[in-house]
This record gives sequence, C-alpha cells and structure tokens, in this order.
Amino acid sequence: MQIFRTYNLVLMLATVTMISVAVFLALNFGDQRKKFENKETYSLNNVKDTNLVDLEDHPSSLNLDFKYLNKFEMIEGDTFANILQNASIPNNEINQIIEKLKNHIDLGKLKVGTQIDIVNEFKNEKSEWNEVTIYKDKNTKITITNNEGVLSLKKQESRLFSKLRYIEVNVEKSIYQSLINKNVADNVIMDFVQLFSFDIDFQRDIRSGNTLKLFYEEFVDDEQSTKKFGPIYFAEIGLESDKVSLFRFKEKNSNFVEYFDENGRSATKALMKTPINGARISSGYGMRKHPILGYNKKHQGVDFAAPTGTPIMAAGNGHVEFVGTNGGAGKYIRIKHLNGYKTSYSHLSKYASGMKKNLRVKQGQVIGFVGSTGLSTGPHLHYEVIFNNERINPMKMKLPSGRTLEGSLLDNFLIEKKGIEQSLNQYIKS
Repeated sequence: MQIFRTYNLVLMLATVTMISVAVFLALNFGDQRKKFENKETYSLNNVKDTNLVDLEDHPSSLNLDFKYLNKFEMIEGDTFANILQNASIPNNEINQIIEKLKNHIDLGKLKVGTQIDIVNEFKNEKSEWNEVTIYKDKNTKITITNNEGVLSLKKQESRLFSKLRYIEVNVEKSIYQSLINKNVADNVIMDFVQLFSFDIDFQRDIRSGNTLKLFYEEFVDDEQSTKKFGPIYFAEIGLESDKVSLFRFKEKNSNFVEYFDENGRSATKALMKTPINGARISSGYGMRKHPILGYNKKHQGVDFAAPTGTPIMAAGNGHVEFVGTNGGAGKYIRIKHLNGYKTSYSHLSKYASGMKKNLRVKQGQVIGFVGSTGLSTGPHLHYEVIFNNERINPMKMKLPSGRTLEGSLLDNFLIEKKGIEQSLNQYIKS
C-alpha cells in the first residue's frame, strides 16, 4: 500500500511538472511569435522607395525635432518688441528679455538694418525660443539664451574677418543631411533651399546622387571660429537631366538684392511652391478618402506635415483678403496676388502679429504658424493656389516668371557674375 501511494505521488508530481513546462513554453513561444509578427508588420509597413531622398524612415510618425533660425532686419517703423512678437515669443518673456538687455543696449535707438537672429527649437511638436541675438555693430553681438525659463546674457566683441567657402557634395539621404555632413550651418542651408523653392519640388525632384554647389561668405574671429554668415554668392542644384544655377546680384546705388540664372532671369517667381520650411508633403492634390469625413473627396490643395508652431510664409506679394476662422479650415488666411492668383493657408495654430484684412504682405514674410484647428487629424498646413477662382495643383502650376534683366542692368549683372566665377575658380585652385 505504501508503495502504491508513493507511486501515485510521483505520478501526480510528474503530471504537474509536464503541465507547467507546457504552459511556460506556450507563453514564451506566443511572446516570441508576437515579437516576430510585430517585426514583420513593422518591416512591411515601412517599405519605401529608397530613391526618394526627403522621405522620413517612418512616414507614419513624423519626427522633426530641430532648431530653426529666423533672421530679421530692422526696417522703418519696426520696434524690437514687434520683432519678438512676430517670432511668437510670449509678451511676459519679451518683457524679461528687454529687462535683461536694458543695461547693455538702448533698444529705442536700434538703427534701420540692425540684424536680429532668433533661434526657435521644435521639440515634441512644441516650439520654444532658444536664443535672441542682436548684432549691435559689425564687431559686437549680444545673445540672450533661454535655458528652461532661465535667461542668461552673453556679450561678444571681436574683430571679424571675411572668409569665402565653397561646398560641393552629392545628395545621399537628404539635402539637409548632406550639407550638415559638410559642416554647413542650419541657417545657410535654409537660405540655400529657399533660393530654389520657386522651381524645385524638393520631395519629388531630388534624388540620391544629385549635386549641390554652394559658394558663400562667413566671418571668423582671430581663432578662425565662425561667428556669423554673409550672403550666398552662387548656388546650384544638378538634377538628373538638368541643373539650376543662381548668382547673387546687388544693384548699384541700391540695397536691392536678387538671384538670377546665368542669362539674367530672376529666380523669384510670382508664387512659391512650398511656403514652409522643414516639412514633408503628407497629402497631395487629387481624389482621396477624407480622414475625418470618411468619404472620397477631391483634395484641392497640398498638405505639408510639420510640428505645431512651424512658421508659414506668404507665397507671394499681395494683400490679406481674409483672416479668421473658416469652418473646417480652422484658423485661415487667404492672400490676393496679382494676375488672378490667390493663395490660402488652413489649420493654423495662430496668426503672426499684426495680421489683418487688407494688410500688405511680402513674399517670404511669416504670416502664421502650423496648427491643427478645424477638421484636422494632426498638425499640418493645407495650402491652396486659386487661379481665376479655380483651385489648381500648386506642385504642377506654371509659375509666372519674375523679371528678366535688360540693358545696363543685364550688363552690370554679367560683370558681377563674372567676378563671382573668377573668385570661385581661384578658391578651387588654391
């Protein structure tokens, strides 16, 4: 009997052990299978055309943490406070900045032409100002730095020396990353991109292997440390079957500066194709299923996905025809341009300071900031171009050209162009 009981006990323990092992294997195998399935799903959901250079690795979750430099120049009637307001700095923080500066510079006596740089940091889809720099004179700059609400001031005085720099690089992953790898500053890259924003769709036209050329001025101190940047003199993008080359031209006896191709045709067009920097096209022009309404509807504009607070620029010169809430478009601005053109900007988080009906705006002027107001599933700009009261595809429109130089202006441009080319050739040979 004792042997029988012992046998039963051993049998029971063996059974319990087998069941435990089976449960353990099932749970672990299930976890591994889930991980495997998740990995497979992740891979399939992220297949992309590797020839497109400006797409994100994970297009479903836009990650655009970056710093953006806004450059301002004092014009007649400007105040320092107005400029900070246009950069979306809150009024209480503007007062703190002014208080910090009052013993170092007379803000009421800033001259027309004074340069003010404001660095904004976009992180986790939020925008905060990071630095405000005033160039008091050629050799002095004062910088206020914002470190999580604690402001500090730094005054730098040094002799600066002009230095030319030439960059030539093939596009790898993106224009931005290719130039960053060559130690080109963010603001120079933004200027470079904006020069071509009238003619090139950076998401569709740019491919790996395209060539970028950039010839610009920078200012260094005695230790050869770059302190600020001068103008771009020459810029070029070589596409698959074409190239676009631009030269800087400053008219004599005038502060007017513009960029022209080798034949004297202006790079500036009536309207910009992309009135926003640091964004990707998230939805193109044409039929699509509306993400909120749920039925097929013609998408009569282009959506640019970008973090909340990203600056939006006026696509061309004109006057504000409408500013305010406009149904599903949320906070909305419409600008009337010449020759039957209008542009509209939807889902803004807020308007730039001073935006109102009939206000005249200049091409490239910040008019508002990316948001998600109205019928919107996330922060983006919905941009429309209207021609003779009909919406057209901004990416395919035939843009009215800017001016073409003639007579003495063309002669002067060709002289300046030749000088730039000679300087460039000397730089390359040295």
